[in-house]
Amino acid sequence: MRTAVVFTVAASFAAISYAQVLTLADIKTKGAVELSGQELQQLMPSAKVVSRTNAGSTRNWENKSDGTFVASSDNAGGQSGRSRPSSGNGTWQVTDDGTYCVSIDWNRTQEKWCRHVFKAGDKYCGVAKLEDSAAASEFEFSK
Repeated sequence: MRTAVVFTVAASFAAISYAQVLTLADIKTKGAVELSGQELQQLMPSAKVVSRTNAGSTRNWENKSDGTFVASSDNAGGQSGRSRPSSGNGTWQVTDDGTYCVSIDWNRTQEKWCRHVFKAGDKYCGVAKLEDSAAASEFEFSK
């Protein structure tokens, strides 16, 4: 019986991880509220960040007070089917319009993006545009 319960729970998590990409409309239905620029200014300095891409990669970094960080990625979900961990130097900022912006220089590419950050309960998501159809990415922020 215990094996069946463990399998069911594991299968449920697997189904969630392969579910359709969440959109802004989806997270709004869960009561998500956009964080203000002031709230982001309080949250982001010294925050430990876990960023999960819609492709399946998990990246980690800690926002330093000087606006820099060193990121690491498991590169899961890559096109080759193999994951090769990597790292890169990055910068972060909260813009005047209240978005969280990141730039990361990976070994072979540069990544730049800004996200409107929403919170529902203890979950955070970011969207590039304030459109209901915009894809939402999952974040964790901790101090």
